[in-house]
Amino acid sequence: MNLSFFDWAIVVAYMLASLMIGLYFTKKASSSVSEFFLSGRNLPWWLAGTSMVATTFSSDTPLYVTGLVREHGIYENWQWWCFLFSGMMSVFFFARLWRRLGVLTDVELINLRYSGRSASLLRGFKAIYFSVAIHTIIKAQVILAMAKILDVSLGWGKWESIFVSSGITVAYAMLSGYWGVVTTDFFQFIIAMIGAITLAVVSVDTAGGISAIKMRLDQNTLSFFPPLDEGFFGTAFMTFLGYVGLSWWSKYSSDGGGVIVQRMSSCKDETQSLFATLYFNIANYGLRTWPWILAALASLILYPQARDHEAVYPRMMVDLLPSGLKGLMLASFFAAFMSTLSTYLNLSSAYFVNDFYRPFVKREATEKHYIKVSRIATLVLSIVTGIVTYYTTSIIGVFKFLIAFGSGTGLVYIVRWFWWRVNAWSEISAMVASTGMTLLAYLHPSFRSSPYYAKLFLIISVSTIVWLGVTLLTKPAENAKLVEFYRRTRPGRAGWKPVALLADDPQDRGTLTDSLVQWIYGCLLIIGLTIGLGKLILGYILPGSLWLCVAAVSGWLVCRGLRKMGWNVLG
Repeated sequence: MNLSFFDWAIVVAYMLASLMIGLYFTKKASSSVSEFFLSGRNLPWWLAGTSMVATTFSSDTPLYVTGLVREHGIYENWQWWCFLFSGMMSVFFFARLWRRLGVLTDVELINLRYSGRSASLLRGFKAIYFSVAIHTIIKAQVILAMAKILDVSLGWGKWESIFVSSGITVAYAMLSGYWGVVTTDFFQFIIAMIGAITLAVVSVDTAGGISAIKMRLDQNTLSFFPPLDEGFFGTAFMTFLGYVGLSWWSKYSSDGGGVIVQRMSSCKDETQSLFATLYFNIANYGLRTWPWILAALASLILYPQARDHEAVYPRMMVDLLPSGLKGLMLASFFAAFMSTLSTYLNLSSAYFVNDFYRPFVKREATEKHYIKVSRIATLVLSIVTGIVTYYTTSIIGVFKFLIAFGSGTGLVYIVRWFWWRVNAWSEISAMVASTGMTLLAYLHPSFRSSPYYAKLFLIISVSTIVWLGVTLLTKPAENAKLVEFYRRTRPGRAGWKPVALLADDPQDRGTLTDSLVQWIYGCLLIIGLTIGLGKLILGYILPGSLWLCVAAVSGWLVCRGLRKMGWNVLG
């Protein structure tokens, strides 16, 4: 792709602006570990929520969505839409709990929830597990997408793309910490959405408009739910059931996950935390989806023979956009990429320093020392990620593997909040069983060719049986630790009756029932909004209007329920 001077000026201006923000916040971020990783716990809901949306919108996301639509159709987006269910659990169950707990990372919960050497072992292991293993895979997926974009658009090699695309991001993440991350997230999200909408409009127009796309594509491609050509036990429908029935609650981020928890914890108070997470889910699923899907549908008309489905999205940028818009689009790719990469760089170093280095290597040191170690960790983990990225080839393959890899641990992460009996060995056994079963499902000849939903069911069922058995066969945490956790988080009395009595809290406030009702309304709100907008955009006026009515009624019920629960004031 030949970029004009104007195109390059846009890209360079964006890069310099991001770096300047990092330099601006360097002094503030360097004042304490809390400032470096949580912005002093003083963020408003709109900034924390926008950072959540920006972080989950990376350069790999439109390529990933394009691959889903081109290979299967719109309905395959349930592979990630299904996480709206856990997202709304974060809103109505976990946002207030995490904020009350006041942790710097989600791994820090272990020290506050469990006792004994098993708790220390678990915290140290998870710190390395997430910072070195899981986050490296996620960052590699993100950088791989950017490398594909730069290969298609500029003809850059993989190593060249990895180094250039990551350089400035690593620099400002090291300098400004979380302050730089969330501030740049706000502007990066706006730029990224402008680019996505621009390409969607141009590609649909080039393909002949919505009507022409509908005429030339089959109904299965345009369907929002899987086809039943093979019946209810066919691969398509069973895979769909695997997504909506298993994936969302079984994933390792089922109670929020590190990225979302970090933003919940950085909010001013519980109310700001709840509304930040609610805003994130509405924007993430209801509003952000459709520019990518529209461009993917148009690509089926414009590039029907393309084999690398993920690379088609940047190819449209090269072929369809005029000078000026190409630079804007390339800047939007960098914006989406940098917002996600900077978040995981910051959070990875938070895990390493707060949950491994500080408690196990050097307990007593100055704030400046820990911030210095955080910056070094950011750099070292970036180098490791670059090497892993070089050997990674498929975005969709990585995403599905990540879902399966942590799928046996999600339930224990949910239950630990609401059942006093769960202990550190419960989590340890779930992680060991999940990892072992994932390797078995993907590597053993007997399971390697099994459908994805079958692998998921195998991993989840075996892991759940293991951790439940271990829980019942081992001792719970010490009473003093349980009472302290209960008083601090107030999770509801139902699963904590023995502890509630010890804590002199015999009253059941009914918060779990209220939260469950709100969760149902919230899920209907997101589903109605997502499908309703899509139907209207594609010209299905009546179905779209009905789905939007479902969203409107559900949204009203959510607002009414929040007022009754006392969540009606935003400072």
